[in-house]
Amino acid sequence: MSNSKTYLTTVILFSLTLLGLIYLWQCKNVSLAKVKLESIPLTLGEWKGEDIPIDERIYELLETKDVLMREYSNVKGERVVLAIVYSGVNRASFHPPEICYLGGGRELLKKDIENVEAGPAGKTSRATMQVNKLLMEDQAGKEIAWYWFSAGSRITSSYYLQQCYFIWDELRRNPQGGTLIRVSTRVADGSREAGAPGKDFIKQIAPILLDYLS
Repeated sequence: MSNSKTYLTTVILFSLTLLGLIYLWQCKNVSLAKVKLESIPLTLGEWKGEDIPIDERIYELLETKDVLMREYSNVKGERVVLAIVYSGVNRASFHPPEICYLGGGRELLKKDIENVEAGPAGKTSRATMQVNKLLMEDQAGKEIAWYWFSAGSRITSSYYLQQCYFIWDELRRNPQGGTLIRVSTRVADGSREAGAPGKDFIKQIAPILLDYLS
């Protein structure tokens, strides 16, 4: 009986080691050449963008240089910030953004899952996408942020499902890069629904993102 347990333990440890080696080998072979963050258009419908300089410390924290921070504005003076983090190898680059927000001094008032428009309506239905929605507050006022993840060409609101996609693809010898995408906007006084500028922008950016991320 003791020998059987020893044998079973050895097989399990060998299998885990083998899976780990496959994982590392696959990670090394993920191509980063496909990502084209800087090519994402500066003009999207009525929105005009301007890149935000990124501090070297941000790259170090995220452990990737493939980061885009860009502010878009429209003729109404409404502003949104688009943030994208891409990684083909280091899964530590991804984490729910509320971790950074709370660490930066914001108070999380509410977190929801929301279906937002992700492109023009079709003949019989409207394209929608499920995303995370955060309502936060700091000394400057309230802010709304929406975020979601990609793994290859798949979109999900779940960080954990993204990680499962990565592992599954690596075991199938078809490793994929992935992204964290975030759109945020300040809640301003006025006649527009709170968060409407952000949702308008998502409708413009969502349909084209995979052309630049996979």
